[in-house]
Amino acid sequence: MNSQNVVSALVALTVLVLAGCDMPYDRERPLVGQHLNTAPKDLANLSENDFLMRKATLGSRTERLEAIEVIERSHDSALFMFLIERLKVEDDRFIQIRIMHAMSDYGDVRAVPVLRRIARWDESRVGMEAIAALYDLGDDTLMPRLIDRLKPNPDFPEYATMAHQTLMKMTGENLPATIRAWKVYYETHRLAPWESKAWYWPFEVAPLPKTVAGTDQIEPKLRGKPQMPDHDIRCRKNNVQFGEFWRNEAP
Repeated sequence: MNSQNVVSALVALTVLVLAGCDMPYDRERPLVGQHLNTAPKDLANLSENDFLMRKATLGSRTERLEAIEVIERSHDSALFMFLIERLKVEDDRFIQIRIMHAMSDYGDVRAVPVLRRIARWDESRVGMEAIAALYDLGDDTLMPRLIDRLKPNPDFPEYATMAHQTLMKMTGENLPATIRAWKVYYETHRLAPWESKAWYWPFEVAPLPKTVAGTDQIEPKLRGKPQMPDHDIRCRKNNVQFGEFWRNEAP
């Protein structure tokens, strides 16, 4: 067999291999929702949910913000997954923050993994708001990242002020803008004191907040500001002074 025949055989084999590998690329594209396929002249036939999703996707900036606000107030479970998918592709950072607020208001545990991903990799205002949204959902595992941003940043000097304002807004406390003060508050006001401890959870990924049995809704007691005492912190930290222990009783 001469070299020309060898080349011809290799070309034929390559064609056969490429023909066999061409099948996966012939799969149909996923169907786009009706809210995107409908022509402008047929918008009157859309359902209310489809119309809201269309406005939140194709509308102007103002229309998208209004549509997301209506979706948040409706609390329609059918629209929650739309918010998650919309957050993944939205390029307007302010609208991203608005979507995260709407997701936290739903109280659905399915929002936690998505928000954790943003909070870990985004160091801007969007990442800070993602940590605040997680806190509203009962997940305070990433709050130390926000506390660390209180350090002066020469490249972005406004980040320390934004982090302090976010901490005060999400906790309702007016503490000074120092890392020590907020670290002490974090250690003494955990949302899930036992489940969030490293020695309690043996895996790398922190557990999701507890949900109501049979649903995706996070338990109400884990959401918002923790209901823990604001006094006797020294006793809870086992730092009792001798003078406090040896004190004469009042006459």
